[in-house]
Amino acid sequence: GGLGNQGGVASTDSCRTLLVVNAGSNDVSVLRVRNGGLALTDRLPSGGTQPVSVAVHDDMVYVLNAGSDTISGFRLRHGRLAPIAGSTRPLSGSGTAPAQIAFSPSGDTLLVTEKATNKIVAYTVHDYGIVSGPLVQNSNGQTPFGFAFDRRGNAIVSEAFGGTASALSSYEVNRRGTIRSISNSIDAAGQRAA
Repeated sequence: GGLGNQGGVASTDSCRTLLVVNAGSNDVSVLRVRNGGLALTDRLPSGGTQPVSVAVHDDMVYVLNAGSDTISGFRLRHGRLAPIAGSTRPLSGSGTAPAQIAFSPSGDTLLVTEKATNKIVAYTVHDYGIVSGPLVQNSNGQTPFGFAFDRRGNAIVSEAFGGTASALSSYEVNRRGTIRSISNSIDAAGQRAA
């Protein structure tokens, strides 16, 4: 079955390394990109259960664990992951059905969308990759799902409305992890489940 996720595969800025979540075995794979294909360099427990999304910024990696409603941090060095002590943090509660985790372009904020709670959760990234939070905020629309950041660092979030409609919202994200709505839900012209 589908994971109901976004960002199950992430690439480093250099595009030389791929990180992949393995929801069935509760771990993360690290693959080196080579001319002839991919080579597995590491495989490490995700710090929780049912990892569904992975984010990378410089040498920091964070994994979103849907089964345990947590995020966990790692350092990536020479194709290998090392857990960041004290980095596992909760989401807004249990049964949140999270969809995606991603770093802001500057790397000082992590965002997570929660489908079941209609929340967007933010964490402030500090030195050594430790995060504080969660800062829990309401989504403008139902079932916030995948998102991306624009060139200004604003988050553009798709909303699936439980599979019955589609919309987009935009948010300003500041360095303290708070988000401010720029545009409310804008209907995607009759489309469904963005």
